[in-house]
Amino acid sequence: MARASAFDEWIYGLAERAETDARARRVLVAAVNLFFRAIVLERRRGGRRLLDFARAASVRWGRWRAPRLRERLALDARNMADMGRLQDWEDRVFGVTGHWKERGPRRAVKCETACPFARVASSAPEICTEVVHALEEGTFRELHPGYRLMPLERLLSRGARECEFVHVLDEGDAAS
Repeated sequence: MARASAFDEWIYGLAERAETDARARRVLVAAVNLFFRAIVLERRRGGRRLLDFARAASVRWGRWRAPRLRERLALDARNMADMGRLQDWEDRVFGVTGHWKERGPRRAVKCETACPFARVASSAPEICTEVVHALEEGTFRELHPGYRLMPLERLLSRGARECEFVHVLDEGDAAS
């Protein structure tokens, strides 16, 4: 299991509060958007260091938070329909709206129609394709080693009407 820093603990605590506290949600969204704006500025100058840092930190934080979320949400890591509740939790935390198009034991598809990060990420869609993807992969794969998130292609940040997340569980046992 990944080791947590004080910042990991703080941001996770803030996320837990943001699920039901609008003020905590505003603080969390503002902090993430501030970092995403820094990535956009660096990308405009041709740099990738912040983007690469964010991607690696997302994988690490995703792995660290996975067992906590499995316990908090009582997730069945062998069933993608049930594991989809983790994305529902994230959506409540960040104020994202959307709906499930498909929810089966091996495959689930969620469409998000509004996201507080889409406007900033429209200037650097790799925030979605690399950082958000890494967070989801890191979290879900820690719960089930056969998990895959298909590449994020339909994105609000690229002008689409929705973001589409296609979650797939390959055969195999869930992580214990």
